[in-house]
Amino acid sequence: MGEPLRDPDGQIVQWYGLSVDIDVQKRAEDHLREMRAKLNKASRIATVAELSASIAHELNQPLMSVISNAQASKRWLAADPPNLEEATASIERILRDGRAADETMQHIRALFRRETFDKKEAYVPEMISEAVRMIHEIPGRREVPIEYSFDNDLPRVSVDPLQIQEVFINLISNAVEAMEGVTSNPYLHIRASVLDAEEILIQVIDNGPGVDNCEAIFDAFVTTKEKGMGIGLAVSRSIVEAHEGQLWAENNPGGGARFSLRLPLSNAFASAAGA
Repeated sequence: MGEPLRDPDGQIVQWYGLSVDIDVQKRAEDHLREMRAKLNKASRIATVAELSASIAHELNQPLMSVISNAQASKRWLAADPPNLEEATASIERILRDGRAADETMQHIRALFRRETFDKKEAYVPEMISEAVRMIHEIPGRREVPIEYSFDNDLPRVSVDPLQIQEVFINLISNAVEAMEGVTSNPYLHIRASVLDAEEILIQVIDNGPGVDNCEAIFDAFVTTKEKGMGIGLAVSRSIVEAHEGQLWAENNPGGGARFSLRLPLSNAFASAAGA
């Protein structure tokens, strides 16, 4: 860099020059670009891993149910004499859960194509009942007594039933697993009540050990399970937020955890309430 020194008439009488070695700066910029490229690559790998884990999580429940019913069918057919009625019922359940797995894959494909999901009017107790059924059909899963308390004439919600049912499966399954160490009187309470003309509140409450960090557990790949992937709650929160709802966790004062989610009521109910 150079700068002239001029006299009162504007004539250059002297030059001042400065030379700066920018080698270190350029090397630092090159290193920064290289690190950004590596970070972008790592981010893409993490995204693929998260999506893979999400797909595995979404398909796990119906496929485990298929396996359980297939084993039951085999036992009924091997009986002497074969119990064809029970075997036929098990096969019907296999077909039902196979269709559920196919619907799940269709929803995943829609997600990759950035399609919007179909919202329908659904009844919360029915979705919860189906979620509990699928959990109980998993081999070796402990059956914990469940207490239900739902408001009378509970209105329907405006959701994608398959996705919200997946949220219920995850929350209830987590609660059951959390109480595996509870030796006496495990407790699981599911309740649903109307908050106002626009929202419903559903809570899954257990008397397990509770959670250490009520916010961090919703981060992807954070898990307290020995064989867990740490994706279920992250996926569940994403689903609920995509439905313009909210999902959060709290510890109960007397012990255990409480997971709460808010969901929008159907447009028909909201319009009638506001009339």
